[in-house]
Amino acid sequence: MFFIYAQLLLNTELTNFEPARGDLAHTVVFPLAVFVLYQVVRYTFPAPGGRVSKTLLATSLALAFGLPTLTFFWHRPSPLSHDALLRIYEWSNFIWAGLLITQLWVHKRTHVALFFGAGLVYGAALENGGILLGFFHETNLTDTMVKPFVAPVATMIGWSVVLAMATFVTWGLRKRIAWLRRSALVSALLVGMLATLLDLQIDPIATAAGCWVWHETLPGWFHGVPLVNFIAWMCALVPFGYVLFRVQEIRGIGDGADWKPHDLLRLLAWAPFALVLAALSFMTVTLVVEGMNGPSWTLLNTFTARVFAAL
Repeated sequence: MFFIYAQLLLNTELTNFEPARGDLAHTVVFPLAVFVLYQVVRYTFPAPGGRVSKTLLATSLALAFGLPTLTFFWHRPSPLSHDALLRIYEWSNFIWAGLLITQLWVHKRTHVALFFGAGLVYGAALENGGILLGFFHETNLTDTMVKPFVAPVATMIGWSVVLAMATFVTWGLRKRIAWLRRSALVSALLVGMLATLLDLQIDPIATAAGCWVWHETLPGWFHGVPLVNFIAWMCALVPFGYVLFRVQEIRGIGDGADWKPHDLLRLLAWAPFALVLAALSFMTVTLVVEGMNGPSWTLLNTFTARVFAAL
């Protein structure tokens, strides 16, 4: 999925925008780096009882470097309207989610509840929280807006997809790297890093299409996306990953194994702790990066003042 996402988004940047956004083409390297890393580790550190052939490794590397290169030099423009880009983005999230749910249901049905149950609750809190705090809005995505939420269902379910992708890659690496398997914190950091690498391609193109609009006081840092966005991704995903791997350790759940109902309830019970930890991490990092007078702290102060006024 990292590979397919990378290729499809690269094609969109080059062919569906008018004018083409060739300046975004280099962002394809971030999700492709995850694909390459995973395949190289699979070959270098095979799982017990398994091996990856040189042919599979060579094919993976050839696809990772060759197909984007071909797309860059031999793409054919097919521009879409702004409304069409928004609608395709919004509804494509459900296609990805449907494909992933089908795959999970076939192999481990409890993973559907893990990522589209507990993960969706956590993602919904993150997405709606960012909008309520005033960092961005998603009012251009109107098809799947359902009250009382202020975020569309499409972007909330996108968190489930990203969490599943990053967690499965981390599970695969943990099966092959002993020191990674021994540390819930390092594993959680890896989940955050892998997801953020994907976001480094998704957010610039989504910002260019107007899927979400950042508050005017937040300076663009990476193709119009504020630095605080990527800080928020790491601060939000690492606590969730840490809770997930700690529950695995406590309950004796293997990487990629089934989660029983009481395991899922334990994860849900820890979710508020993860959200608090995410909030504290975010405030600490933004304070260090921006200072007390930075735009993020100004937005947080404005939100706090509104809450007190309402009370």
